[in-house]
Amino acid sequence: MELHFINPRKNALAYLVKILSGCLILWYGLRALGIAEPYWAMISLIIVTEPDMTVAKANFRARLINTISGCIVSCIALVVFGPTFLAMLVALTAAVVVAMLLQNYPSNWRLGPATVVILLSAAFTGQGLSQELHLALMRVGEVIIGSTVALLETVIYMWLLKLKSKPEDGDAANS
Repeated sequence: MELHFINPRKNALAYLVKILSGCLILWYGLRALGIAEPYWAMISLIIVTEPDMTVAKANFRARLINTISGCIVSCIALVVFGPTFLAMLVALTAAVVVAMLLQNYPSNWRLGPATVVILLSAAFTGQGLSQELHLALMRVGEVIIGSTVALLETVIYMWLLKLKSKPEDGDAANS
């Protein structure tokens, strides 16, 4: 029985290797640094991972812009309203408005409002403004670290491809 509908896409192995190796780096590296469950770093790694450097840079830039704008909006909402559902709704509204009004805002603008939900939901478990802001900023740190690991893996991947495509000195002499 042949399974014609199962056909690996181009770069499937590259995605698999980069995502698995990146998750291992993040899981054990961040746990060693004291972050018990670095899920947001791993999610960011998956979102940014691409075999093409141009696309990886665009994903990294978009993730960074959305994370920072979502963080700013969330922290303002936390300070003004506290860790409440109302704060989340106001911050979501503000994040969408920012994304829709700014020229050249990244096309995957939904990551900004998603960041608001992530950060404010983390703050809901805090006990006091300083702990809530700390939890929110920890999530942002994880996102930035995960995105950076994905970009660095793409740099390494591109470097390995260049090495592979260069003819060895001995091969050139034999031609």
